[in-house]
Amino acid sequence: MAYVNHMMPVLEEAETVKKEALLGNFQRIAMQARAQWIRTKSSPVSIYETQVGPSGTLSQNKHAATSMAMNINGWPVGSAKGSTKACDYLLSLAGDEVGSEMHSETRKQNGFLLCEYFIDEQPWFTYSAENGAMRNHYSY
Repeated sequence: MAYVNHMMPVLEEAETVKKEALLGNFQRIAMQARAQWIRTKSSPVSIYETQVGPSGTLSQNKHAATSMAMNINGWPVGSAKGSTKACDYLLSLAGDEVGSEMHSETRKQNGFLLCEYFIDEQPWFTYSAENGAMRNHYSY
């Protein structure tokens, strides 16, 4: 029983780190797509698999790319192939699922895509394609 009591905080901490990493990846991908849009002023944009080396240098694999649709403000709004589940698609680019029940709800706010993400029916974070804002709804 003592072993279980000591393992639970470790597992909870690992889950927290996984959530934070996924949020960081989501934000990095949105910003990478935005940077491409600023450079080209066109939609769709291609983003590439990016790796961070031990010394902090970035490298991109040009053979592992995905094409993202962008809105008039230059923020990602889903797959360039027109997937009907834009919010699920955007989150899938950031990494693996966390929690036993993760889902998204797609809404419109001021005419722009608004993604609301939930874990175990609890609000997790929102992403607004109006201005690229991400808002966390969870506490540790």
